[in-house]
Amino acid sequence: MDSRVEIPVEVLREAAQVLLEHLDAVGGPVIALEEDYYWAISPEQRTDVYVEPTEFTVGQISECLENLGRVIDDPALRTSYGLVWLADLLRAAGEAVVR
Repeated sequence: MDSRVEIPVEVLREAAQVLLEHLDAVGGPVIALEEDYYWAISPEQRTDVYVEPTEFTVGQISECLENLGRVIDDPALRTSYGLVWLADLLRAAGEAVVR
């Protein structure tokens, strides 16, 4: 079975626009979160669906927000890992709104 999946960047761009407009409409311009910390699983363990994860680290929403703020202030600091910080923030915002 081929597990390769191709993700068009344009699909991400369009989906982000549509979903962020929805988030603003249902949650307002600022999303308040009750928790700052969350469990994080390494990419290797997260994608091996046949083995239950055993190693966890702690992530922090406010740290992701600070990191992205620095990238916004100075685009020279941009890194692909910024997408991981963004994903963590989007997950937290989305889960907060559907509760």
